[in-house]
Amino acid sequence: SLSLSGIGATLEWDDGYTKIKSLVPGGPADLSKQLKPGDKIVSVAQGSGEPVDVVEMRLNKVVELIRGKRGTEVRLTVIPAKAPDTKKVITITRDEIKLQEQYAKARVVEQVGADGKTHRLGVITLPQFYDDCSAHVEKLIGRLKKENIDGLVLDLRKNGGGILDEAISLTGLFIKKGPVVQVKDSRKQIQVMKDDNSKIAYDGPLVVMTSRLSASASEIVAAALQDYGRALVIGDQATHGKGTVQTVLGLDSFIRKDDVPNPGKLKLTVSKFYRVEGGTTQREGVTPDIVLPSVYDYLELGESSIENALPADRINPVSHERVGKVTSAWEQELQSKSRERIKEDRDFEYLFEDIAQVKKQQADKTVSLNEQKRLAEKEEQKAKMEARKKERAARKVEGEKVFELTLEMVDKNGAMQQVAALNAKQDDNLAATKVETPDDPSALEEEDESGNAPDPHLNEGLHILSDYAALLASSERRLADTAAATK
Repeated sequence: SLSLSGIGATLEWDDGYTKIKSLVPGGPADLSKQLKPGDKIVSVAQGSGEPVDVVEMRLNKVVELIRGKRGTEVRLTVIPAKAPDTKKVITITRDEIKLQEQYAKARVVEQVGADGKTHRLGVITLPQFYDDCSAHVEKLIGRLKKENIDGLVLDLRKNGGGILDEAISLTGLFIKKGPVVQVKDSRKQIQVMKDDNSKIAYDGPLVVMTSRLSASASEIVAAALQDYGRALVIGDQATHGKGTVQTVLGLDSFIRKDDVPNPGKLKLTVSKFYRVEGGTTQREGVTPDIVLPSVYDYLELGESSIENALPADRINPVSHERVGKVTSAWEQELQSKSRERIKEDRDFEYLFEDIAQVKKQQADKTVSLNEQKRLAEKEEQKAKMEARKKERAARKVEGEKVFELTLEMVDKNGAMQQVAALNAKQDDNLAATKVETPDDPSALEEEDESGNAPDPHLNEGLHILSDYAALLASSERRLADTAAATK
């Protein structure tokens, strides 16, 4: 579902505080005229209940406290951005919030390749697997094909999962038909879930981008397209590693109401996902064909960092027809070219600095309680971010153009909207249910005034896609020439 009951505010973590990043237009917080971007939340209370201190609380826990049943009240104690020496209490009535930002969206990037030619590359970003998302992606693909793209990136880097059937249908957009995932239950019964639609929406060069935040259904898609040899997978050292299925069991059927009026519920793991080639995404996740440097790889994220997580294992592979659009020789060549580009990329240089900072913080087990020292550290970090922004603003990217494409534009057959640069729109934490923590490296990502952050990973992913498309085209020409010569 792309709606929830809450106050309509996008939250972010800021040095121990939950801060209002933006307000959903027309949402309860916006209509109240009391809450403003930049305000910091220090406590949350349900109706007339006692407030809960949320300073230094994990961001996803704060989100859970603020969400609630439609029509109920939540009281927030905030430090106003414009009056940081004061506090005020705000009461807001929750309502249904439509999460428009969670819909699939696309971009067309015109980028000069290593051959000196301008390539038109499509990017489809899918934040989660919601109902009908595969139909939305197919619609975007149809428009991108009309825009004459030379290749496509499917961006699942911050997709935490969703509806399994949609993941299967989405995979089916890129293969003729066949098995997508195997599911083994507690009785060791195995069900093979297939795409039965032989229609292919896109058969050109395809890259799937993943990260440590790619979980569950997004791992199923990446794994299937990798096993079929249909797509090149690019990303962090591994995905999240959530390869299990849970069900919620109400305890009221087992405990008398006279003894416990509201006994609660248990969440039980009932089955496990396996790839078509027999491996599992559980714990180990999906290993990409090409690894890009990432801060996420140095944080405790994913199933492998959770105590007592179910281990990875294997079952028998299921018969499937490999497409063979990716070879190990190509992977090595593409990885080598990528490494050379990364050495010369200023944004990756900044990323390596951030990785070094994270390693240093992890090695140092102490935190200074000296206010002046902490403030000095904060100012030093702020100055570093400002210097980076200034350097980026002075850069000139020759020949690059970026156009945004939404479902509404497709429905109305409207023109794409050109944007200034290839940036990553920050996640809407209204929809966050996983892995948003104070240790999340989003605290290291600098944003400009439009709420965007630099996206060196996507930029490099597009360069890899250009190289991959050239290899694929050359291979297909050779095959065509060989076929013609044998006639």
